[in-house]
Amino acid sequence: MRKSWSQLFFKSMHNLLALLRPSTSTCLICGRNDHRTVSALPSLCSECRESIPWISRIHCPICGRPERCGDCGRRHAAAFICNRSAVQYNDTIRQWLALYKYRGHEGLEPLLGELLLTAYSGLLQEFSQRSKLFRIDAVVHVPVSTERLHERGFNQAERLAAYIAKQSGLLHFDILRRARHSQKQSFKTRGERLRDSRELFVSNVPAILKMMDRLFGGDVSAMPARLNSGESVRFLLVDDIYTTGSTVNACARAVREGVNWAGFQMHIEIYTITLARS
Repeated sequence: MRKSWSQLFFKSMHNLLALLRPSTSTCLICGRNDHRTVSALPSLCSECRESIPWISRIHCPICGRPERCGDCGRRHAAAFICNRSAVQYNDTIRQWLALYKYRGHEGLEPLLGELLLTAYSGLLQEFSQRSKLFRIDAVVHVPVSTERLHERGFNQAERLAAYIAKQSGLLHFDILRRARHSQKQSFKTRGERLRDSRELFVSNVPAILKMMDRLFGGDVSAMPARLNSGESVRFLLVDDIYTTGSTVNACARAVREGVNWAGFQMHIEIYTITLARS
């Protein structure tokens, strides 16, 4: 059963407080001792807790940036509805993600997952206020190349998407593939990011067929009444960092094309959440 946005919000805040509440253990990030009550989840010292650069307001309704965004203004046709991020991508978050992605500090996963869950809770609250029928049907993630997967040993977007799906009672599907290996996005200029993302992602049609079978109870021909009435099927696309939006836009386009190639003609809406907005 899917959880309401209010349940997710309070659960997320409860889990975050548990993560950030004082405990007797050392800080998950800096290793310093701090006076904190013991928590079953990893915790932060007061200094690391206060360093979290939360996004408390949204200026751009498309990418969720707290300042004016030129990228969304230059994008003529976005394949996704909007992105919402939990925190700003500053030196602190860059260090935390580096510990997780490149140094194998997988103990950070619950903390990063809870940060990301606040972005999802905010998105649900925002769009549920616009429509009482708003719901997310499935969670998908941005893929990494085989080379990057072998290098890191895991796909951080897949792990975070699985965390969101588990906490929110949604189904999580692996339906996207990278068509080719590319250099790290952090090494590229804005123009290079946009050019490189073209046709970088493709859908796995057999995986989409299995996904639709799971979503519609094994009888895809008998679509729910809400589809017949024109209501959208909504996907939540998960990644760790939003920079120009070229990656999530390319992935959203690949999801749309893949669903159509699989033979399903339906209205699709794709919403993205990312841990950090650069």
